[in-house]
Amino acid sequence: MAKGKSKQSKIDHKILCVDDEEIILRALQRLFNYVGYQTILTTYSGETALGILENNLDTAVIIADEKMGADNMSGNEFLKRSMELCPNAVRIQLTAFSDPEILQEAVNEAKVYSHIHKPWDNKELVKTVQAGLKEKLLKEAEHQRLLQMTKAARHYKKENADLKQDIERLENTNEQLQRAMAQTAGQVTDGFMNTLLFVMQYAAPDLWFHSRRVGKWCLLMAQELDDAERYPATLLQIAGVLHDIGKLNLPKELQKIDVPLDQLTEDQQNQLSGHVVDGLWLIRRLPEEVRKALRSPIREHHERYDGNGPYRKFQDQIDNWAQIIAIASDYDHFRFDISHGGPRGQQEAIEKMEEDLYSAANSEGKYDGKPGGVFEIFEQLTKEVSDQDLDRQSAEEVDSIDEVEIGQVLAEDIYTVKDTFFLARGHTIEASDIQKMRLYEEENNDVRNLWIEVKESDS
Repeated sequence: MAKGKSKQSKIDHKILCVDDEEIILRALQRLFNYVGYQTILTTYSGETALGILENNLDTAVIIADEKMGADNMSGNEFLKRSMELCPNAVRIQLTAFSDPEILQEAVNEAKVYSHIHKPWDNKELVKTVQAGLKEKLLKEAEHQRLLQMTKAARHYKKENADLKQDIERLENTNEQLQRAMAQTAGQVTDGFMNTLLFVMQYAAPDLWFHSRRVGKWCLLMAQELDDAERYPATLLQIAGVLHDIGKLNLPKELQKIDVPLDQLTEDQQNQLSGHVVDGLWLIRRLPEEVRKALRSPIREHHERYDGNGPYRKFQDQIDNWAQIIAIASDYDHFRFDISHGGPRGQQEAIEKMEEDLYSAANSEGKYDGKPGGVFEIFEQLTKEVSDQDLDRQSAEEVDSIDEVEIGQVLAEDIYTVKDTFFLARGHTIEASDIQKMRLYEEENNDVRNLWIEVKESDS
């Protein structure tokens, strides 16, 4: 930086820098002091850094080296543990090399916003911190807005007159979502689904991932059954995505997948079981044709083929879509949810489901286990479709940034041409993302591997 250039205006966001090299820490402190950041905390080890965070829970940015020799704690381990103290902080990892597995671990488990290669470019590092802080503030604002909406919905059920205006605003929001829906029972616009997934992504991320995967399995099942009249592909996929929509009304701790079900209190279990009724309430203002098609699948996806479900429906009394959704949902829970004993491999999840295919009392269990039935068809699908195939199902590659649109969903992780991780698959594209892509492009560090999810029409 040129001498004589005045410092920028003061910035209140607190930054913690962790590196076992003193020269690196001094360089980072000089850089961020220069551009206006007032509080830059530094330390040489992960353990010491955790102690600092305990007394500085408002830390907004954490910059840590991937390799630290001051103690036995790696950069990834420190960043993962830092999430317990500062879950909303922007985490940036400095690295001298590009190990895809380590980088992916950092993104998946430590929620690392970006990787910066040593030696870094000061301008790029400052831009990355600023962009991360901007996204952090936007997400916090959106989260607060959604919390207010959910609170208003719960109070509406209790007929709280004092919240009438809040409920009216919620209904207006629902009406805006509904305008994105087609007027026919067989089609719903991309805009509605993208908006819905956006809301779910930030209000309940675990529910978002689960619902998207169940929807994709339902679409594949519809295509496999090849009966457009009984199993219209688009509507069945939407039913799969919306089957647990009622969980948006649950407290945040009950939306997570990391708490075993047997550890929940009786009151928590009652709240959880009520999500089916809440789901029916949340879809009440959809067009009648669509609502009629979704009502039974949402209400009955916890029914059992042996008649031991909440509504005691038996065998063919259960809605056909509900049975498909139940199988896809249980499979996904057994694969990925800690609350259901996950994570498991694909075959292991199927074997766990087969344990409940039949009960000891009779020949029936939770699912339709007849030869050629939906469980057998689904089991065969899991042998043919890998996790990557499911992610890329209904996806296409985009050749340039000019073709990327706000609201599109990424089917693959995005990296820059310099192998820096940029965005994770499943992310919904925002205006700020496109802007950052163009900044990278201007700096000859264009993004690559642009795979976008696309919707398929009913056949």
